[in-house]
Amino acid sequence: MYKIEKINGDKFFVKIIGTFPPSIANKFSEEFLSLTQELESFSVIVDVIDGVFLKLNSIEIVLNLLKEDNKKLIKSSFVVPYNPPLKEEIKYVLDKADSPKRKIVYSLDEAKEWIGISDIIIKKE
Repeated sequence: MYKIEKINGDKFFVKIIGTFPPSIANKFSEEFLSLTQELESFSVIVDVIDGVFLKLNSIEIVLNLLKEDNKKLIKSSFVVPYNPPLKEEIKYVLDKADSPKRKIVYSLDEAKEWIGISDIIIKKE
C-alpha cells in the first residue's frame, strides 16, 4: 500500500506501508508519473519505515520510474528504518538508478532537510 501527498507545489511525500507487490508498484508508478507530468522539476521524500520486503519485480518497476523521472528530479530522499534487508533492497534500487540527487536517510527530519522543506511539518498517522 502507498500514499502520495503533494507538499509545497513541487515537493512530494510518499509513504510505503506493508508489502509492495508488482501490481501496486505499477499503480504507484502510473499515479506518480501523472502527478509529475506537468511539472518542470520536483523533489520527493519516500518513507519506507513501515514497508517490508519489496519483490524483485517491484524493485525493477521503481527503478524504471526513477530513471524515467531523473531529468526532472531535483532531489529525493529515502527514509529507511533500521532493517538491514530493506535497506539493502533500497540501496540496490538506488545503485541501479545512480544519481547524486538521491540519498538514503534514517529520519524524516534528515529527509526534509535534504530536499529543502525543514520548516514543513509532516504528521504521522
